[in-house]
Amino acid sequence: MIQIYNPDNTDYEKNGDMTLFPSSAIVHPILNGTWEVTMEHPLDEEGRWKYIVDNAVVKMPSFNGEQLFRITHKEKSDSGISADLQPIFLDAADDCFLLDIRPTDKTGQQALNLMTAPNSKYTATSNIAKASTAYYQNKNLIEAICGDDNNAFLNRWGGEVVYDNYKVIIDQEAGSDKGVEILYGKNIAKNGISEEVEMRFVVTRIVPKAYNGYQMEGDTPWVDSPLLDKYPTIKFRVMTFEDVKMKADASEDDEENGVIICETQAQLEGALRNKCQEQWKNGIDKPAVSIKVDMVAVENTELYADVKDLVSVSLGDTVHCRNSKLDIVTDARVIELEWDAVKNEIYSVTLGDYQFDYISNQMSLNNRIQSAIRSDGSVIGSQVQGILNAAKAQFHAMREVAQKQDIRAMLFEDLDPKSPTFGAMCLGTMGFEIASKRTANGTDWDWKTFGTGAGFLADFIVAGTMLADRIKGGTLVLGGVNNGNGIARVLNENGKEVVRLDKDGVYAIGRYACESPGDGWNRRTQIEAGTIMFSPKDQSNPMFIERSGDALAIRSGGTVNDANGSHTLMRIFNNAIYFDTDLVGPDGIAGSSGKAVFSDGTYLEFKNGFLIGGNTSEGSF
Repeated sequence: MIQIYNPDNTDYEKNGDMTLFPSSAIVHPILNGTWEVTMEHPLDEEGRWKYIVDNAVVKMPSFNGEQLFRITHKEKSDSGISADLQPIFLDAADDCFLLDIRPTDKTGQQALNLMTAPNSKYTATSNIAKASTAYYQNKNLIEAICGDDNNAFLNRWGGEVVYDNYKVIIDQEAGSDKGVEILYGKNIAKNGISEEVEMRFVVTRIVPKAYNGYQMEGDTPWVDSPLLDKYPTIKFRVMTFEDVKMKADASEDDEENGVIICETQAQLEGALRNKCQEQWKNGIDKPAVSIKVDMVAVENTELYADVKDLVSVSLGDTVHCRNSKLDIVTDARVIELEWDAVKNEIYSVTLGDYQFDYISNQMSLNNRIQSAIRSDGSVIGSQVQGILNAAKAQFHAMREVAQKQDIRAMLFEDLDPKSPTFGAMCLGTMGFEIASKRTANGTDWDWKTFGTGAGFLADFIVAGTMLADRIKGGTLVLGGVNNGNGIARVLNENGKEVVRLDKDGVYAIGRYACESPGDGWNRRTQIEAGTIMFSPKDQSNPMFIERSGDALAIRSGGTVNDANGSHTLMRIFNNAIYFDTDLVGPDGIAGSSGKAVFSDGTYLEFKNGFLIGGNTSEGSF
């Protein structure tokens, strides 16, 4: 049943103001993309169509159960009325405003709890366990979740979005594996089935190399895929795994950063075999497929038997696609579907394959970069070199493609050393690389600069202005002989300088805090507003050194900015020192107060162990 609620009726638990009988109602979600909902309704004699007004809410069946959709646009014609709708959760763009929400070191669920707090009408669930941090100021909830900002939830935590009425589900991966298997590969691009199969990047034989060029010995230094015999030809590639090293090449931090250290050739070959098995597990030996099925069109054809189980899938589900010719099963996911809300069934399904491209998947460059950074922020030099080598290997592969298929990549080069344009640039779908000189042996270009969709790598960068969310790892050097005096400045949001590091030292407005490492010493020193505070890490029982009037004062208690409730212990003037505490003495023993009287009547006066005056034969003092 499809029901509609007037804009002022928000009791969606009860029946709507009118039942609709649309001629068409299609819910069309795209995985982590738009959710388009369209409805066509005749101009019926009962006048049901009159309830289809702007901002009304329609309750209709969808692939994930009964859902609420708000009308965002309508258009009337002689044949009927058509309407565009969107999931009701997107109302949060209007009535869930994040004034200043800062999930810090939070899991996905913890972050979403904070983000939905401004309006309890909206809820969110997530199984993303990794912790991250983001700042949301003056943003609506939808912007905060999936906006273009780098702070957007999907950019910080990742995940895939599914709307469920006033709830949003953002799990690491939407959908599940229900064991659905379909048959494809009959080369039939009609009757409601279209398929695209990419075979160019399939690899069935890997010649693996370790760091520094080590490889397997013998006449067969390769590892074959279990699917080798499924193809008419062997598809081999050389792959370098920089995280497999012989002990002689290892650095001190390699093992703790996930690098496999081998002491013997046998261990090295075993590690390389395991790396190749990981490639087979990831599907590099399978073709990439994209399949779209119009379930209505195939319903009465012999092809329906091959895809009939698709009627039970949902957005994000994994589907096992069996190639009828090669008898190879490739896992694909439901990346798009159309749900017929009138018939309450799937109208069409689009399956997309995980793109296992040997060029981009020799090794995860991002993971490699993470592993090259020590916990203290310094960089493991040998691993950085390995990352650069892996990137170079990727671009070498791309250049081969460029020579064969200029649609995918192009190679520009000037080989004349005397030419003012001497150099080379390779530009393609994976990125670009630039070189200005040849290698020492003259057989190739000495590629120094690389850019991909994942980042930018260069041996040397000159920049006027750089905008960065964060800069990780390595050593930042400012200034030097030819570069003059280096200066680092930090500005606040108003452009005012708050921190400066230059040849004269460090200048800062605000707070400096230094804590002891670990919990053994449990010490904290903080400098703020001209005051030095000494305390445990929890800032309890603080002591302060600060200027007070014309004196340097030492006090106990209070805060940096408020001395109320504190006790002054000592004051140092330019010509005197005052002890303001009652307990002063050597070896932890407080001195006494009183008079020392002698037999001739002279006396000395003491206060807290200090001589403060008296009377002798020479007079009072």
